[in-house]
Amino acid sequence: MSEWTLPSAEQIKHHVLRNLSFWAEHAVDREHGGFWTHLNRDGSRYGDGQKFLVMQTRLIYSFAIGALWSGDRFWKPLVEHGVRFLQDKMHDPKCGGWFWTVSREGELTNGSKMAYGHAFVAYALAYAGHALQDDALLHDSEDALHWMYEHLWDGERGGYVQSLTRCLFPLDNTKRLDTQLHSMEAASVVAAFAGSAFAREHLRELAQIVATRTLHPNGRCAREWFLNDWSENVDATGGHVSIGHNLEAAWFLRVAGLQLGTDAFAPVADALLTFCLQHGWDGSRQGFIQTVTPEGSAVNRHLIYWTHGEAMGALSLWWRLTQKDCYRQRLAQVCHTVLSRFHDPDYGDYFETLDDSCQPTHTYKGSAWKAAYHLTQAWWHVARNLYETDAACVL
Repeated sequence: MSEWTLPSAEQIKHHVLRNLSFWAEHAVDREHGGFWTHLNRDGSRYGDGQKFLVMQTRLIYSFAIGALWSGDRFWKPLVEHGVRFLQDKMHDPKCGGWFWTVSREGELTNGSKMAYGHAFVAYALAYAGHALQDDALLHDSEDALHWMYEHLWDGERGGYVQSLTRCLFPLDNTKRLDTQLHSMEAASVVAAFAGSAFAREHLRELAQIVATRTLHPNGRCAREWFLNDWSENVDATGGHVSIGHNLEAAWFLRVAGLQLGTDAFAPVADALLTFCLQHGWDGSRQGFIQTVTPEGSAVNRHLIYWTHGEAMGALSLWWRLTQKDCYRQRLAQVCHTVLSRFHDPDYGDYFETLDDSCQPTHTYKGSAWKAAYHLTQAWWHVARNLYETDAACVL
């Protein structure tokens, strides 16, 4: 593939399914259920096998994409395997909601109720129900979103707080941009796949929060972390701006508007993408850096894999909507970087972070915060935006 040529739909599908095979081979815990997500470069395991809510649900989602994309019966049992562990071992039968971590065997290790994790529960169950054509799982996804809204939503000021104790006492009332964004994902798919009117209106509510409450006063970028009253938690962020989360916010706001049939969020989405293209792009390395100041000065110049996944989703959507070659060209550059620098040709999957010389800062493939979600999702949307004329508007 030449430097600025986009891969075909068939090439994308082949690439994604090969990378998912890495996780199918190494991550599935046949002995105790669920997935072992702490993996070295070659897929060998490290750590004690503790299972994190976000990683378990992200792999359920990823294998559901494998099932939807290929139609191959190989992937559906992996979805079922993950859902079974999630429901049997990570759901709290006493206080409701979902545990943050359990041991490899499924014994409770951290019972905190984290909004970020609950968003992925609803998201994963909706995609699992969609892939398996299982109405019960779609119903469960809507129930998960309702539970999250009832217990973790700030009814006075809006937005999701970070966490509660196991028995639902306040633990961390700060609010993060990424938590609101992944809650948008959950609301989008529960609305689309489960036909939930509640989820549809909640998506509108979340999009409005992101488009207004999270914006920096300069109106050009979104801030990262907040106190309960939506003032910025500068002690936690240093006032820095995440390029990845701004790309994600632009993408998600635009999809939400399309799904809801409104242009209300488009101006903010356009502003966020423009900011990232102007201040986050490193032309010498053909990638997006990690963080900048609100004025656009670089802070952390490392390239991280998930930021490029968000860029792929956003740029492919803008190309689909506008047909402007500037978006297609930048998308092709990002795809090239992902395939030539992040992707590991020897073992499959992707390195997490590249330094100033585009060398991996470490070589492990999975951890408490990395599995097969971001770039699986990104390629899924790239293929749909580029090659499907009737692609549905859903995250």
